[in-house]
Amino acid sequence: MSSANEAAEAFLTAHIGRSGVLMDVELTLTPYEAHRRQVGLVQLPLAFPQRGLGVLDTGAEASVISDEAAEALELETIRTVPVLTVHGEQPGAVCAVQVTLGWNQRPRPRPIEVRAIRRPLRAVHFLVGRDVLRHGHFNWDGPASTATLRFPSAGA
Repeated sequence: MSSANEAAEAFLTAHIGRSGVLMDVELTLTPYEAHRRQVGLVQLPLAFPQRGLGVLDTGAEASVISDEAAEALELETIRTVPVLTVHGEQPGAVCAVQVTLGWNQRPRPRPIEVRAIRRPLRAVHFLVGRDVLRHGHFNWDGPASTATLRFPSAGA
């Protein structure tokens, strides 16, 4: 890989804990929603970024945002979809959100806009599903108990 390609990518290492592969995440309004709020199209304030832990779930088709983070950002529901959980099928509110995995890494990874399902989550703000993972490359190192993700950097 050339140095030009390396500069265009952000590498982040997540650690494998008892709860799975954990990483720092930053959740923000999408650029469209931030614009709507700035120009007064909706009567909601601009929200501060929500920073916390995310857990990677390669089996999840879609990402999930915690109720707590969605409320702090005052995200609006776009639509409701059926969600299959251990308790059976339940309705899930879909919200537009922008997520930056490893927001504190340098170079900073590019934010990814997703439609996340709002659900109660314990101990994490965001469950990273395949809808986010498809934007980069994922490598699992079992013996080292780490996972490396490679995404385009914000400067790319």
